[in-house]
Amino acid sequence: MMKTVIAMMKIVDVFNEKIARIASYCLILLILSLVYEVFARYAFNAPTAWSSDATYFLCSIALIFAMAYTWQTGGHVSVDMILVKFPVKVQAFLNVFFMLTLFFLCWVMIVWAMAPNVIESWRILERSSIGYFPPIYPYKTWILIGTLMLVLQGVNVFIKELYRLLKGKELIVS
Repeated sequence: MMKTVIAMMKIVDVFNEKIARIASYCLILLILSLVYEVFARYAFNAPTAWSSDATYFLCSIALIFAMAYTWQTGGHVSVDMILVKFPVKVQAFLNVFFMLTLFFLCWVMIVWAMAPNVIESWRILERSSIGYFPPIYPYKTWILIGTLMLVLQGVNVFIKELYRLLKGKELIVS
C-alpha cells in the first residue's frame, strides 16, 4: 500500500516539476513581449493593443504553474521560529492540523467555486472586455489547473507530515 502511495506522490512531483519548467519559458516570452512593446511605443510611437493582455496572461501562467513546484522544493516563505522549538511529532501534528483546517478547506472551496465559473466561461466562449478582447476561458482554465496542482502537492505534503507524525521520521519519496 505504501509503495503505491509513494509512486503516486512521485507522479505528482514529476508532473509539477515538468509543468513548472515548461511554464518558466513564458517568462522569456514575457520579457520579449515587453521589450517589443517598449520599443514600439517609444521608438515608433506605435503602442500595441495586445501587450497588456499578453503580459497578464504570460505572467499568470508562470506564476500559477510554479506555485506547486515551489512548495515541492521548499521555496515558499514560512515562519518556523516557534515551530522548530517543538519535538518532531508536535511539529507534524500542528502541520497536519493546519493543513486540514486551513489549507484544504480554503483551496478545496476555491476550486469548488472556480470549476463552475470555468465551465460557464467555456460555454459562452468568454472574452476580455478590454484591450483587443482576447478569450479568457483558457486563462481561467490554466488558473484552475494550477490550483489543482497546488492542492495535489498539498496532498503530498500532508502525507509526508502524517507519516512524520505517525512514525517520527521523514518519508523519503525520491
